[in-house]
Amino acid sequence: MKLSNFASEFDPADVPTIVGDPMINDPLKVGVEALGTAHRVDRSLLNLLTDAVHGYYFAKQACLTLRAAALTQEGHLRRGTETVVQSLLRSAVIGIATTIDLTGHGRTASIPHALEVLGEVLRRKIAQNPDDDAQAALELLGHIRLTTNVDTVLSLKYVRHLRNKWAGHASLDRSIDPWAGADTHVNLPLLEDALARMVNAFQDLAVLVPMSIDLKDIEQEGNPPRVLADGAVEIEMKLGWAGANALSRAMRELAKEAAVAFVEKVS
Repeated sequence: MKLSNFASEFDPADVPTIVGDPMINDPLKVGVEALGTAHRVDRSLLNLLTDAVHGYYFAKQACLTLRAAALTQEGHLRRGTETVVQSLLRSAVIGIATTIDLTGHGRTASIPHALEVLGEVLRRKIAQNPDDDAQAALELLGHIRLTTNVDTVLSLKYVRHLRNKWAGHASLDRSIDPWAGADTHVNLPLLEDALARMVNAFQDLAVLVPMSIDLKDIEQEGNPPRVLADGAVEIEMKLGWAGANALSRAMRELAKEAAVAFVEKVS
């Protein structure tokens, strides 16, 4: 007797009707460029703080306790706990990997792409009007880019490898390639080294900005004052680039506290 097809638990009527296809590269490129350079760097910082720093330290703290709890559990509870641990670790790897991403035709919130778009602005200015300050800033941006190079920095290479071979893809390579022990476990010290390097890379950018008139102007132009109908001037509160290090430290503590509260509630 033929078994019935595997079916969704949702009613067919719940499946939405979607017209058209996702946007293709050309209009996406135009749209992302229209966001402005400062906005793209802002998004890079926000992504670093939320997806990478908070995501990693939440996973690290929660998994520490959950793994120990799983050893004393049995049956469905143990399998459920192990599933949560694996999901958190995958999410942590992917979160850090977003900060080093070089895919998406330059349209990601990664730090290399943020540095790249700043470099493009400086190169255009130098091409139009050669300037020693802009040239020096461009060279320093290049130095920061080197610290985010996934081909030469071991921990960053590890994150990319683990994302590609496990966290983000169901790759069969992992069962064949034992490089860095990534075929059997997740190395938290390597993950954390990669994360620290990316936080410090953004902080290096923040240190460079006030030293360059052009970079300083880019950050300021990203948050122009707005005159309201009554004549009052409104300035949006935003994350300052110079706060990358301090904000990362704060997010680390918030994530750990959230993980402790979560584990206490579910255990």
